[in-house]
Amino acid sequence: MRLLIYTVPNFGILTLRRISNFLRLWVLRVCQQSEKHLDKMSNVDEFVRRVHSVIYSNDPIARALTLRTLGAVAGIIPERQQVHHSIRRSLDSHDNVEVEAAVYAAIQFAAQSKTFAVSMCNKISDMIQGQSTPANMKLQLIPILQYMHHDTSTAAMVRTVCLNLLPSYPAQDFLLITLNALTQLAVATLVDIPSQVNLLLKYLRSDSRWQVKSKALKDLHLLAKPGAHLWPPGSIDSLVEMALWTKSSNVLLLTLDVINVLAESPKVCHDYKNPTSKLRDFCSRHSYSSNPIITTRAIQILVKILCYCYKENLETEGIEDVISALETFILLLFFSEERYPHQLKKALKCSVQLCEAKHDHCKIFIELLGCQLESANDDSITSICETLGAIGSLQPESLLPLLGNILKLLSELSEISSPTDQQIQTKVILCTLVFQSLCGFQWDTETAEVIFRVTLNNNQWANYKIGRSAVRYGHHMIALNIFTKLTDQVSSEHLHFWLVCLREMSKAESCLINDKGKNSLVDRINEAIVNYNKAIAALKAASTPSNNLQFQAEYMRIRAEFLQCLVQLLHTCNILCIVPPPAIASTIVQTTRDEYQRHGYITNQIRKCVKDFKNCGDMYWKLYQTAFDADPVTLENIQILQQTCAVLEHCIESVCVTGIKLKEESTKFISHTLQTAKLESRQLIKGCQDAAKIVEIVTESSNQQTITHKQTELIEKIVEVLINTSLPLPRYFFQVLQSTSLKLAISPQPRVMGEFISVQAGSQLTVKVEGVIQHGQTPGLFRKIDGVLVTVTSQFQSSNKGKDLDTKNIETTSVLNQTVVPHKDFFVAQFLLAFPRGGQYVLVIEAAVVDKEGNVWKTGPKSTLTVKVPEEPKLAPINMPGMTGSANVILMNEDSMFIRPSQKKIM
Repeated sequence: MRLLIYTVPNFGILTLRRISNFLRLWVLRVCQQSEKHLDKMSNVDEFVRRVHSVIYSNDPIARALTLRTLGAVAGIIPERQQVHHSIRRSLDSHDNVEVEAAVYAAIQFAAQSKTFAVSMCNKISDMIQGQSTPANMKLQLIPILQYMHHDTSTAAMVRTVCLNLLPSYPAQDFLLITLNALTQLAVATLVDIPSQVNLLLKYLRSDSRWQVKSKALKDLHLLAKPGAHLWPPGSIDSLVEMALWTKSSNVLLLTLDVINVLAESPKVCHDYKNPTSKLRDFCSRHSYSSNPIITTRAIQILVKILCYCYKENLETEGIEDVISALETFILLLFFSEERYPHQLKKALKCSVQLCEAKHDHCKIFIELLGCQLESANDDSITSICETLGAIGSLQPESLLPLLGNILKLLSELSEISSPTDQQIQTKVILCTLVFQSLCGFQWDTETAEVIFRVTLNNNQWANYKIGRSAVRYGHHMIALNIFTKLTDQVSSEHLHFWLVCLREMSKAESCLINDKGKNSLVDRINEAIVNYNKAIAALKAASTPSNNLQFQAEYMRIRAEFLQCLVQLLHTCNILCIVPPPAIASTIVQTTRDEYQRHGYITNQIRKCVKDFKNCGDMYWKLYQTAFDADPVTLENIQILQQTCAVLEHCIESVCVTGIKLKEESTKFISHTLQTAKLESRQLIKGCQDAAKIVEIVTESSNQQTITHKQTELIEKIVEVLINTSLPLPRYFFQVLQSTSLKLAISPQPRVMGEFISVQAGSQLTVKVEGVIQHGQTPGLFRKIDGVLVTVTSQFQSSNKGKDLDTKNIETTSVLNQTVVPHKDFFVAQFLLAFPRGGQYVLVIEAAVVDKEGNVWKTGPKSTLTVKVPEEPKLAPINMPGMTGSANVILMNEDSMFIRPSQKKIM
């Protein structure tokens, strides 16, 4: 099997006419299983020629296998007319095996080729309507019609044919296949959705067979996804009326599934927002059903309608009834003898959706769930805690009334000597709830002791997750205690240094905040910088080839650089007191026409601080561009830190440059982000907002082109505000939920690694870049790849005779870009490079990712090649005997000599 997989694309499977049908069957299997790799076939024409030659065999089995093989590779040969003709001819065969193979091939080619679908429309229609075609063959031909949607006239004709078949063939098999073809056709064309909905509703009401009703509802579910707004008026009411009178719970469940998809459309929610509408009345009746599955789906529909009303600021009626039904259902699931974990999770998710739509509901559901913490069983307490965490991230202060109950439950769990895995998981989630509740508050001794007691009888992995949660919400003192104990509890050296890195980082942030006035501002920042440098060094030791920790290292390096800029800013502010202006300050002012030069050394130093903070903000932006796989909260974290640098930059610039004000973009970003930010980022935004308020005061006092002590004091106050703001580490620092990487294969390559590629002078080099996109377990979780931007940069490096040549008029650097769309995670780009002069060139090939919105993410990788172009030999003038003067053009090399005399020869 493996041998065939490798030999089929390259050698055209030898000669299919000379092998047995058994080997032809294996070739068919290989083609069917290699669908994603067929486009890598080196010689498609040769492959098709050798396969298609068997179609002229006298053996119908061989012809059938050939047709199925051609159908399996239809994706790479969709427009081969000879194959189309062979399929059409085989449909008229007298051998059933060959006809069935031709039908299979026709389905495959109709899905790929518009030309084939249109040309075969009349043929397939005649066969279906013909009396000579057997019934079982018609069942196989009808699915081909669903691909006849490439133009309106063909689609209309096919739909007419299918509609004529329905009364002529009322058998269940014919009915199901014909309805499916009509539905698929309507989904593709969209214009036939209203008529198809009416047709399905007709069979739903009139046909009593369960399979037909099920098929009609499933097709309605399919039509609800792309075109809920295209449903004809009154169709939803007809569907609801049918469901009201049905006695089958299965029909009721499928109907609720259809309505649940329809409720995702704003139009449907707007039309049925009134509590007296048939849809809401129908869902309200079943929100108290004895069947938990029916109740769950009914409540989901009502919640979607309410969330739409909140989003559009519409008047909402019947809110109390929906919330009451949801609360009652949650309580019933808690106290029910039978366990419905799936339905409980959906009901709790509905409560979270309501709280997201309107934060006033947070208190209601937190009180409801908080009362169940002590009495809940092990199966449901995890879901309760997760829901409380989701609601607490929206309104953390609403968790404060439950803090006592959470700490009591944690104390009880910490006394268990041998906790189960479920209890350990519960302790981790409860600790996370404590961290959410105290986000932005000071810790008391009793609460900290409860957390420390919890970690005593936990396993080390659970303690690590508790410490990780503490760092993510900015509680670095708690995390420092946990990571210090974990440092020597791991067997791997890389994990040891990873924990050392987290310990030093937590220590750095703790000494910034929890100093209690013992050290000065500069000493605290210097101590944090030292700890950050230790953390970066430990992180380098923790890196492995498979896990390079590049994002983590860059994130901490920029943080240390930011703290260093703050120290430099504080020292610069002190210059105003300790370094007086020079005696020639007035002369410098008159020469430079810069009034700020009157203050002397501080002016240049404070302008240097402006550049430092600008560079720091640029580094955050570059880090943002590399984080393609990061979650939205991580990107938000980096954006806030970048805006913090921008706020400081504009603040300092307003002190030493005339007419500088805080940009409106920064102000809008801070105010907008504060309203929509997640809990992890709110402390950062609040600190940035407080700093921006002080910046406005500094800007107002900087209109007199002078640097005052009041301004430096305000700058120092801004620095103190920023370092007292807790830094939450983003989730991407610890967890990579979406993993995307590119691998490149570049040709040509040097024969020996590290050597150069030789290119003849005056010729060009073709560079071919092939790449593969590799995904993790959940590809496209946050953003998807729409294209790959390949950049080739050619940089001239050196020349042995470069001193004698004029390089002013010669471009030494060229940059070529090409954006390619990957096909099944594979892409190819080609470049033609010219080298204007001899010497050595360095080619840098870099790949970047382009997402659906057109944003470019510099994810890499980057490869380097060295190209050497031989230099042309230098030509020098020579003197010939028997000539006076010199020649106008006398050029000489090793092989030949050309002379153009300008004077007469003397005899």
